[in-house]
Amino acid sequence: MSFDRVLITGASGSLGQQLIYEMARRGIRPIAMVRPGSNTTYIDSLGLEKRFADLRNEQELAKTVAGVDAIIHTAAWVNFRQDRMTQFAGINIFGAVNLYRAAAAAGVRRFVHISSVAAIGAIPRQGKRSTTPVEPMTEAFPFNLDHLRIPYILTKHAAEVELGKLAAESGPELVIVNPSIIVAPSRTGDDRSKAQKRFRFGVLPKVHNYLNLTDIRDVAPAIVAALEQGRPGERYILAGENIRATDLVMTASVLLGLKPLMVTVPRPLLMLAAQMTTTWKRFTGRSKQSFYPDLVRMLDYDWAWDSSKAKHDLGFSPRPLRQTLADILGNDFNGTWMRPRT
Repeated sequence: MSFDRVLITGASGSLGQQLIYEMARRGIRPIAMVRPGSNTTYIDSLGLEKRFADLRNEQELAKTVAGVDAIIHTAAWVNFRQDRMTQFAGINIFGAVNLYRAAAAAGVRRFVHISSVAAIGAIPRQGKRSTTPVEPMTEAFPFNLDHLRIPYILTKHAAEVELGKLAAESGPELVIVNPSIIVAPSRTGDDRSKAQKRFRFGVLPKVHNYLNLTDIRDVAPAIVAALEQGRPGERYILAGENIRATDLVMTASVLLGLKPLMVTVPRPLLMLAAQMTTTWKRFTGRSKQSFYPDLVRMLDYDWAWDSSKAKHDLGFSPRPLRQTLADILGNDFNGTWMRPRT
């Protein structure tokens, strides 16, 4: 299936720009949807069409999707703060729903929604298990994180549910993509120095939970494949290697030539600190809260996923994690919109 006019939301973000880079390599000229005031230097360098809109403004969205064949929706608020739940919901849930409805009214044929593996769920840990999780999660895993009051996770899951309901009634074909933690170079381009500073002068917690990272250079082609050949009504996990957090740190330390100071912090102590932070927030009246009890409860889970479905249907081919780490810690992360392939 091919599309002539593809709209990318969140086009000024890291993933949005990587998608533009990937599509431009293939001779595709997408339309970039951005918010007013966004940095569009890269988009402008390619001479792409820009459309400005707020996901919460239905009238603006109706104009933005006019004449579009397909949409890749990457725009979202990605943060693990507990405050501003209304803002999370406004962008991650209602924004996605508003865009899908506008797309349906405009006759858009396909809607690729970029979600997160956090919207699928997590594997409850069995004590201090340090071996590989018995069964990494697949797309069919039942969501089990409702009790964690983490706005980002709740709103990303809710968006999938609501979009699924709309797609079941009528509208564009819906394909959902769930990337794990995406590794990408920072805008400064000097990720090695930042990592060296953290390893030399910082204290790193010793955590045995499994987590998963995937390279942005592998995620973008898989999303384009989901646009072209993803099965309607399906979701696809894009995940790399499942690795213990401690092993990840040690691999990075070898690449940096530095030995980090790792300290085991008892979970009860972390919970106490989180509760004290919450109490202090209430006492002082401060609104921002980035450390709270439900974040500590994430340590009760392993975050490991299975990408077999995406590999089979989309040709997803994640590179070895060590290669990704070597590239980013060596400031040699080529093949991105910031550092094109030579």
